[in-house]
Amino acid sequence: MTRLTLFLLCLPLFAQAQNGYFQQKVDYRIQVALDDRSHTLAGNIEIDYTNNAPVAMQEIYLHLWGNAFSSRKTAFCKQKLESGSLEFYFAPDSSLGGYEKLDFKVNGAPASWRLDPDNPDIARLELPAPLPPGEKITLATPFLLHIPASFSRLGHVETSYQITQWYPKPAVYDHQGWHAMPYLDQGEFYSEFGNFEVEITLPANYVVGATGSLETPAEVEFLQKKAEETRLMLPNWAADSAKSRREEHPFPPSSAATKTLRYTATNVHDFAWFADKRFHVLRDTARLASGRTVDCWAMFTDEQRKIWMQGAAYVRRSVEFYSELVGEYPWPQATAVHSALSAGGGMEYPMITVIGDAGSASGLDEVITHEVGHNWFYGILASNERDHPWLDEGLNSYYEQRYMRRYYQKEGVDVGGFERIFPSRRYGTLNELAYLLLARAYGTPPPDSRSDEFSTIGYGVQAYMTPAMALRQLELSAGTAVFDQAMRRYFELWKFKHPYPADLKAAWAGAGLTAPWFFDQMLQGATSDPVLEKVKKNPD
Repeated sequence: MTRLTLFLLCLPLFAQAQNGYFQQKVDYRIQVALDDRSHTLAGNIEIDYTNNAPVAMQEIYLHLWGNAFSSRKTAFCKQKLESGSLEFYFAPDSSLGGYEKLDFKVNGAPASWRLDPDNPDIARLELPAPLPPGEKITLATPFLLHIPASFSRLGHVETSYQITQWYPKPAVYDHQGWHAMPYLDQGEFYSEFGNFEVEITLPANYVVGATGSLETPAEVEFLQKKAEETRLMLPNWAADSAKSRREEHPFPPSSAATKTLRYTATNVHDFAWFADKRFHVLRDTARLASGRTVDCWAMFTDEQRKIWMQGAAYVRRSVEFYSELVGEYPWPQATAVHSALSAGGGMEYPMITVIGDAGSASGLDEVITHEVGHNWFYGILASNERDHPWLDEGLNSYYEQRYMRRYYQKEGVDVGGFERIFPSRRYGTLNELAYLLLARAYGTPPPDSRSDEFSTIGYGVQAYMTPAMALRQLELSAGTAVFDQAMRRYFELWKFKHPYPADLKAAWAGAGLTAPWFFDQMLQGATSDPVLEKVKKNPD
């Protein structure tokens, strides 16, 4: 390549750099096979990494988050101990997990790489030559992942599998530099957008829910048949007085035959899948203002089948609600699964969310709505949740509360178990009560703090409740129409990108919504003491 050619190719990137924004692109091709006797995943991954930064890349940092479960010296284990949980620390070695057989190559040639000395779930890969702006390389490696027991998000309970944070993944490189981060239980993720082609081989009687579009016709037919079988069972379930049937659903043996499922996903930054031979399946269809439709799925076992009878309808209503208020859902399907989860009440991934046990149908609807809502605040607006958790959790919790007011005339916000401390969260005073109680604890970090700086309760209040409460105050003071217009502008400007708090502030200002108290006092101070300056009477 001549210097002139390189210069011309880089001109668009230099123009981007003038306003400080660029975004890398990462595309994946993964083939993996599940062995449910040894609880392992064996496969290969190819990663096309495109450098859109205005500088050449000398190295690439990789997340190997499965290694968070490899020993009792990881950041994950330390955080669990700090929070008072001893389960992982005292677990038998056979319950741990992690990678084997990693052998990275760059464009087919062996690559030099090493694990971070303090974090075995972070690796640094040296490139054989600098990667210029606008150029692409292909990383590849085999891998064998030992799936841990269910201690957090990635895991299994017997032969029920929760396959998340499971493949080697480049860290984000943005205008602030590299964001290589260890896996944490409290503290979520930050990843680059790209496209996925994933093939999963497993015993033929598993039911699988996953990110992306299912491209295997026989499996599409298999799910449709499952959905019809489930629909026919609903009247009997409705007549059943039991909420839970934990004792009645043993794990069936795995089929000797296998099947290979192919999924594709466009413009997403993560891929997760869940597999269980016991899943029932329901399907519904969301209809958006543009005329597009979205397939909405619910997958669940007998454990809480009665409150999951409307599971697909809850997914559908959530997709339509967020599409109406924030911006249209861009992908072809949305799925919620009921499965093991040891990190809060629910966890989101693009197009799919996993939900833990719920206490009621309305409680299930609330958690599904919160997690489906993360398709917008995390999935589409992919902010750095480790550094600014409120920008995801707080914004999403505000919309969850609007959903509950619309459909249940109920105030509330799901914060992954916080309701066990404050069971009266349905009342509008709960947010204020929790906020005031926390404010009495000196040294509480302000809402715009890193997720790992909060205590467990502080994380729930400051990352979820306080920003949601402030956003509600902002909506009431500015007017719902003005607020909604500003949020739609933020969505349109930053969808499929990595916004920071300053970008939200600028997007709002461009729509005529300015709120210095929100950014300067509410988010930056541990406590807030608002003053009423003016009252304007409306005719009503």
